[in-house]
This record gives sequence, C-alpha cells and structure tokens, in this order.
Amino acid sequence: MILVLNLKMNLSKDNIIDYENFIHDKKVIILPQYPYLLFFNHGSYSLGSQDVSKYDKGSYTGEVCAKGLKSLGVKYVLIGHSERKEYFNETLSDFRKKIQNTIDNDMIPIYCVNETKEQYHSDEDFKFLEDELEAIPPYTRYIIIAFEPSWLIGKDNINIDYEYIGKALIKIKSWLMERNINHSILYGGGVNSINVNKLKKIPCIDGFIISSSALDKEEFNKVYEDINN
Repeated sequence: MILVLNLKMNLSKDNIIDYENFIHDKKVIILPQYPYLLFFNHGSYSLGSQDVSKYDKGSYTGEVCAKGLKSLGVKYVLIGHSERKEYFNETLSDFRKKIQNTIDNDMIPIYCVNETKEQYHSDEDFKFLEDELEAIPPYTRYIIIAFEPSWLIGKDNINIDYEYIGKALIKIKSWLMERNINHSILYGGGVNSINVNKLKKIPCIDGFIISSSALDKEEFNKVYEDINN
C-alpha cells in the first residue's frame, strides 16, 4: 500500500535528522517542509513536496516551481489539500495548473479531493466529487487521488463511516476509469492505529495520507505494521 506522510510545518533542524534516520528504511512517501527536502535524500522512502507553484517560471517571490522540486529529487507533489483552500483561497483552477506543472516535470501528483461536513450530510449523489475531479487535466496518464474529508483531519476517529467512504471511493474510481486514467486512490482523515485495520479493508483503497500519526514514532510504527501485515 502507498503511505504518504504529510509533516506539514512540524519538526525543526534539530530533530529532522533524527526523524530521517527513523524513517529511512520504510517504504513511504515523505513530505517535509521545503527547507528540509535536502535532509531527506537517502533510504527506502520516496521524497515528495507539500505543494508546488501554479507558475512554471517567472518572478514570483516565495514560490517554488516544479522544475526546482524535480532537481532536488522530488517524485511526488501534494496538490489541493483542504488547508490550501481554507487558508490560501486556492481554487480548482489553481490545482489544475499545479497538476499540469507536476506532470510536465515528470513527477506524480497526489491530488486531494476534499469533502466538508455539510457535503457529507447533504450530497448523497457525490456531486462535489465530480466537481473536484474536473480539475484533473485531460490526457493525464497517472495520478494519485486522496479522498480527504477535511472535517475529520486532525481528529482521532473511532466512529468513521466506513461504508460511506467505500461508496465515495467507488465513485472516484468510476470517474477515473471512464476517462482511462491510470490511478491509485488514498484515504486521508484521522488515520491511526485504532482505525487503520478497518480502513484498509475498504474496496478501492490503495493507501493512506497520515499527518498526526506520522509525528509520533510509536504510533507510526503501529500504523506501518498494520498496513503491511
């Protein structure tokens, strides 16, 4: 299974090397902060970025282009995380450009398809999924999709609606197959050692994005073992 570790703005220079030593023999995709990409340059894991600019080049102070990430050994790029919408007002148009830039530079996009609590309670036909998936550029050959109920992020979820998640993933898979897009499908939202065994049994799941559980070494080891057993 694919396991993506989104470290967000956590860890600092003082403990990043220790974390890299902890993770180096594990088959995961790790997404550190931009300044720490160079600390993660060996081991069994693959390197990913938490974001990428929607511009391929130009004078955009503070942005990091896809070509620059590629030169650092980045293989995967996270795009469309709910926090990018909530805090930075990014749109589906922005995500489409980022996906295209990622593909054009021979990296693999990990595109987050978000769901709000209101959508969970009201959108029985999963119309919001179709809207989000329209950000994928035509003729995309391969993409990783992460179904991300944003209202479950950062919570220790025991009572997850597993049947509902399964229906959502089937909807995503059908949409991609109809367009002949090769893909993998991940789930992200409060994944931990309590629920991962049930989650991994849901049809269509190819892996997970985890954040909080990735920062606790003991907890992460439990999740990692459960996923690989």
